[in-house]
Amino acid sequence: MTSALENKGRVETAEGCLFDIYHIEEKISVLILDKDRNPVMFTDTFFPVIYLEGPINLIRSAVKRLYELDAVKDKPEWTTRTRFYENREVNVLKIIISRPSVLRKILKKLYALYGKMDIYHTDIEIPTGYMFSKGIFPLGKIRINYIENFNHKQILSVEALDDIENYDYELPDFRIMNMSLKYNHRLGLSEENPLILNCGAHYYEIPFSHPKERLFELNEILLREDPDIILSNYGDQAIFPALFHLAQSFKVNLHFDRDRIPLITRKIITKGTSYNTYGNMIYRAPSYPLFGRWHIDSSNSFAYKETQLFGTIELARISRLPVQRLARSSTGAALTAIETDVAIRRGYLVPWQKSKVESKKTFSELLKVDKGGLIFQPDTKESGMYENMAQLDFSQMYPSIMVLHNISPETVNCDCCRDNPDAPRVPEAGYHICVKRTGVVSEALSKILDRRKYYKEQIAESSGKRAEIIDAKQNSLKWMLVTSFGYLGYRNAKFGRIESHESVTAFGRKALLEAKDASEDSGFEFSHAITDCIFIRRKSGVYLDLPELSDLCQTIKEKTKIQMKVEGRYKWLVYQFSRSDPLLPVSNRYFGKFYSDELKMRGIASRRRDTPVFIKKFQLQILKIMSAADSILEFSDLNFKIDLLYKEYLNQLESGLVPWSELLLRKTAGKSMDEYTVENANFLSMKQLLASNIEIQPGEKIFYVVLDERSSDKSKRFITDELIKMRTKNDFLKYDKSYYGRLLFESCRQVWQNFETLRSDWLLAFK
Repeated sequence: MTSALENKGRVETAEGCLFDIYHIEEKISVLILDKDRNPVMFTDTFFPVIYLEGPINLIRSAVKRLYELDAVKDKPEWTTRTRFYENREVNVLKIIISRPSVLRKILKKLYALYGKMDIYHTDIEIPTGYMFSKGIFPLGKIRINYIENFNHKQILSVEALDDIENYDYELPDFRIMNMSLKYNHRLGLSEENPLILNCGAHYYEIPFSHPKERLFELNEILLREDPDIILSNYGDQAIFPALFHLAQSFKVNLHFDRDRIPLITRKIITKGTSYNTYGNMIYRAPSYPLFGRWHIDSSNSFAYKETQLFGTIELARISRLPVQRLARSSTGAALTAIETDVAIRRGYLVPWQKSKVESKKTFSELLKVDKGGLIFQPDTKESGMYENMAQLDFSQMYPSIMVLHNISPETVNCDCCRDNPDAPRVPEAGYHICVKRTGVVSEALSKILDRRKYYKEQIAESSGKRAEIIDAKQNSLKWMLVTSFGYLGYRNAKFGRIESHESVTAFGRKALLEAKDASEDSGFEFSHAITDCIFIRRKSGVYLDLPELSDLCQTIKEKTKIQMKVEGRYKWLVYQFSRSDPLLPVSNRYFGKFYSDELKMRGIASRRRDTPVFIKKFQLQILKIMSAADSILEFSDLNFKIDLLYKEYLNQLESGLVPWSELLLRKTAGKSMDEYTVENANFLSMKQLLASNIEIQPGEKIFYVVLDERSSDKSKRFITDELIKMRTKNDFLKYDKSYYGRLLFESCRQVWQNFETLRSDWLLAFK
């Protein structure tokens, strides 16, 4: 049979790579890049489906309200679906939504209905739901059958020519334009702070002295270069709000969007959102995606910062989240989308949030199960210094545990295996684990682990650009796997539950103890352990042979069923001591030299983002000098070199000729200005900026130089980099030499404090 659309015109076919997908109500816009890399736009319609379960009177009220909103496409019908947690079929009312925008209104009402009526599949984003239904995904190859209808290419059918499980996929040769402001983004777009565009060999600098003319110039560049991707620096927070504001003021239609048929009127938003997670305040800038072209803001994208373009694409492909959406989301959002895909394929009703609350526990039960990873304090009987030490790491320990032991929210303490004596039990907690079905989280992670393992193997066989691309892809999966454990216990996670989170840490502690026992049984001395890695050496302190360590890894793998590898063999390793208690070592702060002569550092100043560049350079220079030593005894010969280096850097500070850009401290605004009760550096910096009409929101980064820490005039204690750039073009300014001298000394003491008995008296003079 032919459809009504097919009767209206000749059916044509197009093939290409799915580049962009977005929606306005039920209209879906699909843009592909064809074999010649030309963009081709198509349209389709999509009506999402939701399910209602609960008292009939509440369901009738909800349906009535949807009809009043003209949001129901066809007559609702009763059907059966499977509950996610209970794994049993229930009767639910299936409703096809004709106006997808209504789903946002439904979501706002859900908290009022929580516990009274369940509404499923409401928060699956429309483009992702469309791709689920068609079996397609971003950057996948597709074939489209369509008809031309009033200059619109109307989709009749879509066929995937690519497999979402494909590892070795090809990507188009994208045209990329880089966009930034010449100076600090907080200074705004102006003649003094021009817009910079880089596209291949072409460089453009656009000072906005005559804004309307510059907008036309920008349009000409966009039409001429026609980039597929615009990679910006602070585009979401500063550049696009300014450009769109000017465009609306002068009634100029900018050509950032390839799809210009529906004239997009954007609401200009300059303030982002701030939220607290794991004790850290995070700032998320407003979002300015484009239509038919990608805009990725490197400063507003965790995925892009950590994995660059190819890693971002990898996550978008496997999660079915559009690339621009994925770029502005967490890796946890991508993982949730993959888990949702698994759940939908299994016919589960997907909840809008986790509905399985934590079971009641006594105080003694909480003491037993509410624990994190196991940590052994470093052994400091040798002043925290060791020779011939080895570090063994479990490979992706927590995700592997979740797959190996089938840990998922619906499988831990499931109803179906409650009375099954053969059901596996969680160590310490005693929770039982389902034996009748594989968990949604377990299945999703299994594929990700296999995928990353393949990429890791391919890196060893690749070089050049190909190796970089594969490394970016595996790195993106690493971050998703890191996120997976936290999302099990996250209060708003769709597929999360405290008991499953506790189960993972219980199995992790057991695995670490088994690794410790296996090491000691093999004649090694156990020194230190942090959650998923152990530090060992031979009791005699002799050279560690790689084959014997590999054999130990195999023994541990056989016991724990988790892959373990040799992270490295240290010629020497130094544990750091706590400043508050010199006898107490810090578990996650150490540095050492591998047999390969490479240095590894964790937790010290040169690894911290808030350390000034000048101080980082100094500490790295000390470590470079220390790396010349192959044994702890040889450190005694390095005092003179470190003495000279310290005095060299101290003299630079005293001369006042250290560029201010190397003295910037990086801090996070932990709260809004009116919430500060102490006028500390953050508050005073924010106050300075506000006086220049620059408002800092919680979670944003502040960069400042210490001018005079003890000045009676608090406004002269610090100066932010924005104010420096507004007031001077010089590289130097008068800074607090005493303050930076203390930082210099502390950075030296941090890596040299363990060798107090070996060093000369010069360092004592600087305390």
